[in-house]
Amino acid sequence: MLGLRTAFALLLLGWLALVPALAQPVPPTPRQLTVFDGLPSNTVNRMAEDRLGYLWIATNDGLARFDGRNYRIWRAEDGLRDNRVWTVIADARNRLWVGTENAGLIRMSADRRDLRFYDRASQPLLASNTVWSVAATPDGAIWFGTYEGGLYRLDADEHLQRFLPESGNERSLPSNSVPFLATLPDGTLWVGTKRGLARWTGRDFERVPERVLAGAVVNGMTADADGSLWINTLASVLVRRPDGRFEPAPWPVPADDQVLGMMLHDEQGGYWLDTRSGLGRGVDGRYQKVPLYSALARGQVRPNWSGAFQDREGGLWLASTNAGLWHLLPRWWQFSVLSRLEDDPGSLRNGFVLGTAPADDGGIWAVGGHGALDKLDPATGKVQQHLTWVNGNHWLLSVAEDERGQVWMGSLDALVRYQPRDGRQRRWAADAKVDAVMEGNVQDIAACGGEVWTMSPGGMQARDLDGRVLSTVPLGQAGLQAGQLNFSVECGPRGRPWLTSSLGLQEWEPGSRRFEMVDGGPVGAVHAMVLAGDDQVWLSQDGRLVQHRWNGKALQRHRVVGPVQGYPAVAANGLSVDASGIVWASSPRGLLRVDPRAPSVRLYGVHDGLPSQEFRENTLVASASGLLVAGTPAGVVMFDPLKIRQPMRQAPLVIERIEVGRGDEVVDLTHERSIVIQDGDRDLHIVARLLSFSDAASNDYRYRLTGYDPDWVDAGAAGERVFSRLPPGTYALEVQARSADHVWSQVQKLEFEVLPPWWRSLAGVLVLVATGLLVLSLFAWLYRRRLQRRHAYQMAVHKQEVAEHASAAKTRFLANLGHEVRTPMTGVLGMTELLLSSPLDMRQRSQAESIRMAGEHLLLLVNDALDLARIESGRLELQSLPFDPHGLLADLQTLLSPLAQQKDLSFTVQDDLEGDCQVLGDPLRVRQILLNLLGNAVKFTQQGGITLAARSEASGEGLQFEVSDTGPGITAEQQKRLFGRFEQGDGARTAAQYGGSGLGLAISRELALAMGGSITVDSRLGRGTRFIVSLPLVLCPADLAGHSSGGVAAEVAALAPLRILLVEDDATVADVVAGLLAARGHLVVHAGHALAALREMAGERFDIGLLDLDLPGLSGFDLASHLRNQGHDMPLLAVTARTDPDLSERVRAAGMQGFLRKPVTGDLLVEAISRALAGDQAG
Repeated sequence: MLGLRTAFALLLLGWLALVPALAQPVPPTPRQLTVFDGLPSNTVNRMAEDRLGYLWIATNDGLARFDGRNYRIWRAEDGLRDNRVWTVIADARNRLWVGTENAGLIRMSADRRDLRFYDRASQPLLASNTVWSVAATPDGAIWFGTYEGGLYRLDADEHLQRFLPESGNERSLPSNSVPFLATLPDGTLWVGTKRGLARWTGRDFERVPERVLAGAVVNGMTADADGSLWINTLASVLVRRPDGRFEPAPWPVPADDQVLGMMLHDEQGGYWLDTRSGLGRGVDGRYQKVPLYSALARGQVRPNWSGAFQDREGGLWLASTNAGLWHLLPRWWQFSVLSRLEDDPGSLRNGFVLGTAPADDGGIWAVGGHGALDKLDPATGKVQQHLTWVNGNHWLLSVAEDERGQVWMGSLDALVRYQPRDGRQRRWAADAKVDAVMEGNVQDIAACGGEVWTMSPGGMQARDLDGRVLSTVPLGQAGLQAGQLNFSVECGPRGRPWLTSSLGLQEWEPGSRRFEMVDGGPVGAVHAMVLAGDDQVWLSQDGRLVQHRWNGKALQRHRVVGPVQGYPAVAANGLSVDASGIVWASSPRGLLRVDPRAPSVRLYGVHDGLPSQEFRENTLVASASGLLVAGTPAGVVMFDPLKIRQPMRQAPLVIERIEVGRGDEVVDLTHERSIVIQDGDRDLHIVARLLSFSDAASNDYRYRLTGYDPDWVDAGAAGERVFSRLPPGTYALEVQARSADHVWSQVQKLEFEVLPPWWRSLAGVLVLVATGLLVLSLFAWLYRRRLQRRHAYQMAVHKQEVAEHASAAKTRFLANLGHEVRTPMTGVLGMTELLLSSPLDMRQRSQAESIRMAGEHLLLLVNDALDLARIESGRLELQSLPFDPHGLLADLQTLLSPLAQQKDLSFTVQDDLEGDCQVLGDPLRVRQILLNLLGNAVKFTQQGGITLAARSEASGEGLQFEVSDTGPGITAEQQKRLFGRFEQGDGARTAAQYGGSGLGLAISRELALAMGGSITVDSRLGRGTRFIVSLPLVLCPADLAGHSSGGVAAEVAALAPLRILLVEDDATVADVVAGLLAARGHLVVHAGHALAALREMAGERFDIGLLDLDLPGLSGFDLASHLRNQGHDMPLLAVTARTDPDLSERVRAAGMQGFLRKPVTGDLLVEAISRALAGDQAG
């Protein structure tokens, strides 16, 4: 009897252990992908995966390629010619074959750059451009079926063969419309048509009888990996087994539903079914309805399926013609989600589950935002609805089941106890008079050692299982500090409540009735905790998990999993440890799987099948069978932690794009066999893609360029890297990517060359060397030329200095010469004047006149030489005095008419100036210029006459004088050197014949230029000469000219006898001056030096003084200053042979009224004295 009981007990335990495995699993939740996510169209006709791992999608608006992150789309404008794409496959050579509605069959090359079209235009045998189906066979042939055009075979040699139905031939094609083709693993080709199913035998077609198909129209075919062929007809779904048997679909379907087709047999052994209700899945002969919820439609939808596909990672893709793509991630079966569905009354009633707790029978209690209490079966997803709106409109925040099976629920200012057996409830409010709950939300509940502990913002409270309050611990009392934040309450290893808070980890001490810090516990906030066995405790802190060992009295830290191990900077709000020792942590960032032995950390988020990554605190709990449940805003997540394993399969990594900036263009180098970067290229851009469709946003890429990067360079999730400029050389770029499961791909290597600038190539180096030599030669030549120019410049400077010294010496010499000549000339000319004033006979007077004329000529030569010296030294002073040009012309006519008449020449003056014209200028220099020109005209003209003309300039600014003669004229060669110094027409012959120094014209031109004017000559040999003098003389009022020049003659005539002091060291000059003045009735007292003059001045008074400047001892300047200092105010005149340019300023600065240059005449003396006296009287 005991043995039977024992056997029965063991059988019962085994059956209970198998219940989760045998129970109906929770239906999966595919995620919808539409145009909003990047699809070109929501009508998806077929899918295929190429050899690299790209997913190709045929839609009604183009062909799309998906790499896990982005879609690349080919449409008519991209060369596809047609946007409606019916089908796509990839052959063994990774070429794509695309069937279209209007463009026939398209072959896309393996590098996706070239398109080859097989249409009626290029293939005369082709009868239809609508290609519905394409298949490849092991012999390399491509088969494609058309609409009413038959079936075609394109062999490897591009030979096209057509197959059509033949009347009366049962071994021919059943119909000329072929919508479906399928190739079994053994290479057999099956053809589904509108009039039946046939198998290609290699020679003809073996038809399947219509009685077997229960209908002639084939609506779909799916080849199974085991060699079976699934056939969808209008009447049923059949499967042809590898042995040739046909069987009906094995899944029992409810009466209100029907299986329309089998789309895919997945790796887990399930069959994905097109059903009347939408989507179904058959597993082990059972049928399961898979509800589909669309965020766009905001409810459950029923797509029209066109096919299904499973990628190499195990992800499922379901194609529909009205609702886009539906995707289930690889290992989709890891996580199941229960949500509140408005159109499903049997679903969860809490849209947001806020609290969970394990039930003793293996279920999970759940409370939340609708104030309801549900019980979940984590194995099947069944929901038992127990209570609704337990606390009015307030949310239920926490839940726990005690050892009696009673369910305790916390809400705002309320605690509710529920008896599942009979449905009784007991409620304690915050305002209750007896056993009141603490105010605020009851945030967490724990049943420990026959007591129920509740956690509220204001503190902790303990009750017995009947609800009587045993202890109330407000914040600020019994070990709880004021202001501390409490996160959760759990049962510790000794059955006492442990509190996680901002202070750390605290335990309730029954003896002292207070909370104490757990010995050995961490310092700082602890957000969650979980016991693992009797001696292991895991604690959640900021950015890390800490494993401790419990020795019965204290904690000892054993292991830390933190940032070094890849743990994110988050604080987990829930912990659980599965049977294999893996720690599961819920957080606001997702679900964390921590393997402490590896150690490794894997973060699961929405891309891994979770409905939300934000987990509610304290909702991660384990059922009695080890299944885990956690609450999120989008529903409850349920999973078996033992079935979640880290995959080790490597995803393919491809270098998708290589491009470089060249000039203003971007050049694609992706498919170049040898990648060469030209000099001047910039921004080498490389894009890598890990072809994994499982949480592609979490993929991580890294690059390493040998010879450039010291180590791997992280490129993040973008997978791109840009090199702005690389030095010339040969490079090898390594790329590697890590999937969301932390599996590194194989390293892809890319080799390329960066060319040097042309000048670093061999030819460039030779050119540069040659250029360098040329440049050096040029520099040597330039340097030599520079030295030569520098030497020439130094020589020029030296010559200029020598010339300047010579000029200065010449100027000094001429000045000294003029001084020395003028002094004796005063005696010569003065004595001659005195002699001519005495009675002489004709012979004596002629001789005296000759002396006078020779002396005046010598004086003229000296004056010319001095003028030239002044011009060269830049010391020529021009006066600016008003004068009458009419009077100037009259004076010149008076002077030169006698000379012309002596040679029987006419002298004519043409005065075309305005009647009362006064100009401002230097009359003496103007007179000098015209006298030189007129004197030459008289000198060189032998017959005819001389004309002096004056007129205003055509511009109205200045005067123009013209001197013309009827002389011999001047040749062009003579005109070039006419104004040169010491130059005459025929050189020495002219000088011998006519005399002269050759300085007159040179001085005249220099004077004209100094006045801002010019002298030009117009002459021809034998036709006379014409000189034109243009001077910018400024017009001035006539009264100013009259005021400045009037009255001198009258003053001279009216000058009374004067007493004059003459200070002169030269006795001859003194005799001349004294004689000339005495002849005019003046008394002259002579002093030979300054001291004698001072003596004379001390005893007598003089009307005026004439002072020589170069006196022995005290100079004339000093004498004048001395006389002024003594108070003598008589006029003083300097009589000197000096030619200093600043003589006038120095004379006036010494106190003298003016000066006379030697030699002097009587008239000059009288005129100067008269002016001095007139100025003194005016002053």
